[in-house]
Amino acid sequence: MATPSAECVVGRMRTGDHLLLGYDTDEEREAVLAAFLADGLACGHRGLVLTPVEAPPDVVLGFLQRQGVDAEAELAAGRLAVMVRASTEEGLSGLDGLVREEVRRAVADGFLGLRFCMEALHAHASSALKTLHDSEILLDPVFQTLPVLGICQYDRRVFDERDLAPFDLLHHGRAVVDHVWQDELLSITRTFEPPGLALAGEVDDSNVTAVARALRAENARAARRAQRTHRTRLDLRGLTFIDVCALRMLVFTALGLYASGGGLVLDGTASHVRRVMRVTGWDRVPGLDLERGQGA
Repeated sequence: MATPSAECVVGRMRTGDHLLLGYDTDEEREAVLAAFLADGLACGHRGLVLTPVEAPPDVVLGFLQRQGVDAEAELAAGRLAVMVRASTEEGLSGLDGLVREEVRRAVADGFLGLRFCMEALHAHASSALKTLHDSEILLDPVFQTLPVLGICQYDRRVFDERDLAPFDLLHHGRAVVDHVWQDELLSITRTFEPPGLALAGEVDDSNVTAVARALRAENARAARRAQRTHRTRLDLRGLTFIDVCALRMLVFTALGLYASGGGLVLDGTASHVRRVMRVTGWDRVPGLDLERGQGA
């Protein structure tokens, strides 16, 4: 069995990186690609989106618009481009040559490099997986010699891990969303299946504000999700310490969510945290749901 590729957050990508994005939800895909392309615009790169289906550019880039990027203006200025490239034998033929030419064109137009992303559709690729595999191999020399960064997208709802394993070996790692917060004590990352936040490390008075800020943003996303109960989920399985002030903030947040028809789920709550919550009576707060962690 192939060893899974190392994960690389989008914000740490460097020129020459060729990453695989195996995503579980459209929200995860959009979060990664929006950061990837927006970072490129800030760094002086042209962004190229290779889409497998014909659609107006403003529709293809709607996820960027939702993230606050004026996609129409960037298209008009030539800083973003959209090109149809199907995951068929015909569409994949010469992909390396196309990317090579687009990199050179971007540099000639005064950009510092090219960022491109490509979606592989299982409906097309299932009859041409070898061609898809070969096209990924041919891309590697392009990344080694030219100022280009790329993300190849595979929907894990249709590509299983047996499909993805050979492609892992053809990429430099797997792309993951940037940390919401990271310091020497704590990292906060978004999760997508189920949606929420994951906390790892220690929460104390030096970073509790970062947790509150991340929670506020996640609460807003939870409220916007269609056909989902307005409940914010925190994965605490990676926490080794959380102080009482931080727990009080979580209780306060849960009460506010409950008042607006929502709630807060603490997933993987350690046994010692559950004891504190029980002694203080916070485990009975409306809108707060504690779910056990291992050994709880």
